[in-house]
Amino acid sequence: MKPRVLIVDDSWSMRQTLRLLLAPEFDCALAENGLSALEQARRSPPDIIVSDVNMDGMDGYELCRQVRAEPPLQKVPFLFISGHAPRPGIPEAGDAYLIKPVQPAVLIARLHELLPSAPLALAAVRS
Repeated sequence: MKPRVLIVDDSWSMRQTLRLLLAPEFDCALAENGLSALEQARRSPPDIIVSDVNMDGMDGYELCRQVRAEPPLQKVPFLFISGHAPRPGIPEAGDAYLIKPVQPAVLIARLHELLPSAPLALAAVRS
């Protein structure tokens, strides 16, 4: 079973691009904003979250803060992909931060680095 990644971006084309890129190695779920992502993560916790920072409503930093505040989700690795450098001193800066444009191989390698071995063991149990 592939690790589950929740892709959060307000750009339809970015969500689809990431889905196409990651689908060979990950089971991809898509969310168009932070609120939708939080609801999806509560219903079906992903193994990792990939999120844009700048989104209307709940931005990526707030999404990360809320995910970290929920015990069932607080250990889910969080990777930001943004067109802007991270704001310094933000505790909700996630586990990794990549600046667009991102080389596909770099993104995939970083996701695999962030994934704990536990979801892969759990995946074997789920099958």
